[in-house]
This record gives sequence, C-alpha cells and structure tokens, in this order.
Amino acid sequence: MKILQYITQSRIYYALLMAMAISLPLSKAFMSIFTGCLMLNWLIEGHFQVKLQRLKERKSVLLFISVFFLYLIGLLWTNSMQWGMHDVKIQLPLLIIPLVIGTSDALNYTQVKRIVYVFSAAVIVASFCSIFVLLGFSGKTIHDQREMSLFISHIRFSLLINISIFSLFWFALRAEKQSFLEKAFLFLAMLWLTIFLVILKSATGWIVFLIVSSVVIFQNILTIKNRSGRVLLLGVLLSIFFLSAIYIGYVIQQFYTIEKLPSDFSKEKTSRGNAYMHDFNNKELENGHYTYLFINDDELREVWNKRSKINYDSTATSGYNHYVLYRYLTSKGYRKDADGLNKLTNEDIRNIENGMTNYRFVNPFSFYNRIYQIVWEADVYKKGGNPSGHSVTQRMEYYKMAIQIIKENFWFGSGTGGYYRAYQEQYDQNKFFKDQKYRQRSHNMFLSYWIDFGLIGMFYICFALTAPVFLERKTKSFLLLIFLLIVLISFMNEDTLNNHDAISFFAFFYPLYLYSSPSKSLQGET
Repeated sequence: MKILQYITQSRIYYALLMAMAISLPLSKAFMSIFTGCLMLNWLIEGHFQVKLQRLKERKSVLLFISVFFLYLIGLLWTNSMQWGMHDVKIQLPLLIIPLVIGTSDALNYTQVKRIVYVFSAAVIVASFCSIFVLLGFSGKTIHDQREMSLFISHIRFSLLINISIFSLFWFALRAEKQSFLEKAFLFLAMLWLTIFLVILKSATGWIVFLIVSSVVIFQNILTIKNRSGRVLLLGVLLSIFFLSAIYIGYVIQQFYTIEKLPSDFSKEKTSRGNAYMHDFNNKELENGHYTYLFINDDELREVWNKRSKINYDSTATSGYNHYVLYRYLTSKGYRKDADGLNKLTNEDIRNIENGMTNYRFVNPFSFYNRIYQIVWEADVYKKGGNPSGHSVTQRMEYYKMAIQIIKENFWFGSGTGGYYRAYQEQYDQNKFFKDQKYRQRSHNMFLSYWIDFGLIGMFYICFALTAPVFLERKTKSFLLLIFLLIVLISFMNEDTLNNHDAISFFAFFYPLYLYSSPSKSLQGET
C-alpha cells in the first residue's frame, strides 16, 4: 500500500521523462512508445482546468503546437495525401511533448540535471556500442565510419553528442558543490564524447562543435573582466579557426599535388609487354595520381582472382568492385597492372575487399580521411562526375532542385507531403540520381519548409519556433540557447525536423529547457 501511495502521476511523469531521455540515442521505437505514455499519463492525471489555465498563460505552448496544425492544414492543397499523412505522423511529437511539458508542473534544477545526466549516459552507452562494432567484435563489417551509429542516423547522433557535451559543460561550471565522482563523470564524459565525435566522422557534428565552441568562447571574451583572460580566450578562438584553415589547406594542397607524366607515357606498356588503357576524359584523382590512367584489366583480373575469393568482375556486398581496386592502387601511386597489384600486402587486399578506396583511410581516428573525402567529392563534381552517394556534393544538386520546386509554388508551397511528386519530377529530368535511394529531400530545413508551405509558411514556422524564447523570457538560458544554436546549424545542411528521431529530441529538449523552473541556476550564463 505504501508503494502505491508513492507512485503518483507526477512521479510517473518524471520517470517517463527520464525514460524518454534514455530512448533518444538508443531506440526509435521507444521514442514513440514513451511519447504515447507521456500523453496517456497526462490524460489520466486530469486537472484539466489547471492545465487549461497554464495554456492560456503560456502562449508559447500554442505557438509550438500550431506548427503541427499547419501540417494538418497543408493537407488541403497537397497532391499526395499518402506522403502528407506520413509527414503529419512524424510531426506528432511536436504536438504531444510541448503540450504535456508546457502544461505540467515545472521541473526544478535538480530534476533537469538528472535528466541531462541520464541522457548523456545513454549517449555514452550508444557510443560504446558503436566502438564495439567498429573494432569488429560484432562480426559486422563497417565500410564507412558513419555506419557506426547503430540506432539513429549518424548526423542526428552527432547532434545529440554535441547537446550532451555542452549541457554537461554548463553543469560542470555551476557553483554548487559537486562530489569528486560527479566532477570526474562530467569531465571524462565530455572528453570521451569529444573523442568519439572525431571517430564518428560526421562533418555536420564537427562543424556544430567548432561553431558552438567558438560562440561559447566569444561570449566569455565579452563577459570576463580579467584582461589577460580575455586575451588568452581570444588567442584560443583565433587558433581554432587559424589551425583549422591551415589543416584543411594542407589536405587540399596534398590532393592537388599532381604527378608529372612524361610526354610519351601513352606508349608505355606493362612489364609483361601488354598495352595500358587510358581514359583521357576522366580526370579523377587519388592522392595526386590519375585514377583512369595506366589500367590493364586482364592482368588485374588474373592476379586479383588468385589473391582474393571475390571475383574481379563482381560487385560484393562487402563494398568491393574493381573501381575500388583502381582507386586503392592509385592512392598508393601504383599502376593498375599485375606488378602494381602484386605490391599490395594481404592487409591491402582485405581493405579493398571491404570497400576501402584509399590506403590512408586505414586509420579510423584521422581528421584527414573525412576532409580528404570531401575534397575528393568536390573535385569529382567539379569535373562533371556523378554526385549521388556523396554526402556533400549531392546536396548541391538537392539545393538546385529545391529552388526549382520553390519557384513553382513560391508563396504557399506544395502542401504537406507535396514535395514527393515535385521532387520526383525534378529527379526524372536530372542526369544523376537514377537510384531511388539517393532521391531525397533538400537537406536544408528552411528550404523544406518553403517547399511545403511557401515563403509565408516558412516565416511563420520560424517565428513560432523562436518566439517562445522571448515570451518565456529565457534569452539568457545557456542550456536553451546552445540547444537552439545546435539545431539551427543543422538546419543549414539537413532536413532535421522531417525525421522521427530528430523531431523527437527537438520536441523533448526545447520545452524541457524552456519551461523548467526559472531559478537563477537554470537561467545563469557561463
């Protein structure tokens, strides 16, 4: 009986918030389940007069949920009810979670801190699972570091990592007494998550981390009173940009340090006296060497089939095809013939079988690899190559198509879900993206809103999602503003709020930080 007395609706509500926080990096299914449980508990709890009064007092809640109703209204002029209902379903957390948190009792500082700690612990668990897979203990082969994110998209995972790092940073600098174990957890957690963010190789995650770190440092430069402290922080800030620029410039310089070929190289033959095949129209590079020069498929086929169980002319699920072999040999500076292939070690053969295109990619902890990949993608795209499957350059084509769609329905958009047919028409006219899996949305949230609801709808949604900060007078809340900055940056190259996992964490953390108790602890700046 005492246990039943202890179990109250408010305690269930708090436990569900904790459970929701745990599910965000670990399970899409449980995100939906706990969202439904929060709504069910809210209905069972009752007290609707009190909740209605809070709703009247907090106009910001109405602004939040109005975005969901805009998606419903957008069904009136959509040309695809199927995709429209799909989008409405995805946006449900934006109706449920802000309504529940915004009309429930405000959480205090300690409660919010515990939720953030539990969430961060779940992010760390997810990162350990990823490392477990990366090191090969699961038996699954990772062809790309970004495949390590097991439970949600690697981009959304990188955003959660950033939210965790900067939230823990804020709590670490609070003035209240903390035990040694708590301080150790905070700093070790931040250190590990920063290291893991490097390993994950999400360019979005890196950019978010650098920008937010720079904003935090700049904020402290403006507020710190000690002159030497300001100079030190300014030096750190400038170093971040200066060293990043130097390193990126170094990678670009290395990429475009192109081999010099003799004037009569096209007449050269292999050591076996066979002629090389040269594609003079394809200028693709790998570590400064031309990928489509000095190729003899017959010699490669003979030697490869002796050294590997994968047939030379096949395309393996492991990631192998003979184009991968071309690139790997080229990255070593070897010619694509029997001699070049015989120079490879058994480890090199395994790398190629697993889809590795460059010997430098062996080190999973290197910044160089991801920056090089972006430079390579840009070079191929600039030379007229197919950008599909290349995370950075395919976005250029997505943006171009989005702008064409916007021109057709500039003011009111294509309606909820109307993007699908509009994009398919654009893709059918595009010489790239024949594969359906690369036919995606704009990868820019502002463009996505514009396509669906027109310029008017896009401006309204931006207003509805930012005005609550001012209405609730939370313009000095570090946790809230850093969270919004992380999301805003992601809007520039990702359809962040068109995905179930992202809309769930947005709908959870925004009202959590917005409607928590307005004590000095939660409002304080760093």
